[in-house]
Amino acid sequence: MCLPPESQNRLSSGSASSSGTSSASSGTVTASVRALVPAHPACAEALNIAKSSLPASLLYHSLRVFMYAQAFLLLFQDDRSPTASVSDTASAPHVLFVACILHDVGTDPSHDAIPERFEVVSADAAARVLRAHDVNESAIHDAWLAMALHTSPGIAERLSGIVRAVRLAVRADFGSYPIPPPEMLPGGSETMNTIRWKLPRLEIEKDLGDAVVRQAVGDPLKAPPASWPGDLLRAKRADPDWEGVNKGF
Repeated sequence: MCLPPESQNRLSSGSASSSGTSSASSGTVTASVRALVPAHPACAEALNIAKSSLPASLLYHSLRVFMYAQAFLLLFQDDRSPTASVSDTASAPHVLFVACILHDVGTDPSHDAIPERFEVVSADAAARVLRAHDVNESAIHDAWLAMALHTSPGIAERLSGIVRAVRLAVRADFGSYPIPPPEMLPGGSETMNTIRWKLPRLEIEKDLGDAVVRQAVGDPLKAPPASWPGDLLRAKRADPDWEGVNKGF
């Protein structure tokens, strides 16, 4: 499978488009959290993009996803699907981190003008970062798949490696899959305490749902009917005065 083109290089690291402006994060990456980030230049660049593009709730969610995804890679390291295409380097910590920290970055207003689902926009952005740091194309392909499929039920779960790990980590953070046991996390219970106290949930469900719907209202191409963004848009249209967490979340 070939990696889809990156929207004719329309994505730039943290740049804003004429249709919106980047919403700077109010989140703080503490020293204890930063210590868990792989020491690789691609990770530094991706974290800077996330910090400048995502509100605190999405930034913290993305960091939790990275920590959970590492555990799922260990839990399922001997359980490979025969249908999966998983590079030997796709599960490297720096590749996994870039995929996780940027998996929702496509919701930033700087990407409003790109007529594709936020998952695809996010995946293109991560591919751009990884390619700039000489990550091999096979690993980029699997990172792209992990991000593009992270809201698609019943597909990523049947694959393996980084594709399944990211999907299960997202599900775990939203309560539809068990959180991995502390002993499977790098750093064990100390890392779980860091997640609990340094990465608060805030209003992640509302913030993410609202961001996806805001883009979909502006451009329905961002919310195809048979997609999670499409579900959120239908729920909003069915009850436009509802101010809580999107009922389609």
